[in-house]
Amino acid sequence: MQKPLSCRNTGIHHVGLHAKDPAAAAEFYRDMLGMQIVGGSGPEHPLGASAFLCSRPDEESHEIALFANPLYAHIAFKVSSLAELRSFHARALAKQVPIKFAFNHGVSFAFYFEDPDGNMIEIYWPTGALESYQQPHVEPLDLTQSDEVLLQQGETWGQTAR
Repeated sequence: MQKPLSCRNTGIHHVGLHAKDPAAAAEFYRDMLGMQIVGGSGPEHPLGASAFLCSRPDEESHEIALFANPLYAHIAFKVSSLAELRSFHARALAKQVPIKFAFNHGVSFAFYFEDPDGNMIEIYWPTGALESYQQPHVEPLDLTQSDEVLLQQGETWGQTAR
């Protein structure tokens, strides 16, 4: 029998999908499902062309992220605390799962890895800075730093973004 997990996620909270034309796909989700386009970028952005949509922008930064670059397609699981994020990160490292990215998205701290079939998974903790950052926002994140340093950097980046 497998030992119960010591850390938990709160479920899938958004998906990142590949879209040949993120702006056109965003219009489809807006017009068909009534979602709001809440962010996006052009092809000059480091992540390439993207669009971000949400049906509950007062609660979540986004629920669908559309990327022209299929490398960024992912499924995102939210955790309830920075400690939980660190616990999942430590578990990935202990299981020798390669971390692809670790980002401060302003609205969240996140890290990314692949499942055995190459599907990208994001584990994220929302920072509470929902109004301060339009997505995509990516700053490097070093999860080996103390909580205090991470939270201070988040506040500093938040002041810069405002």
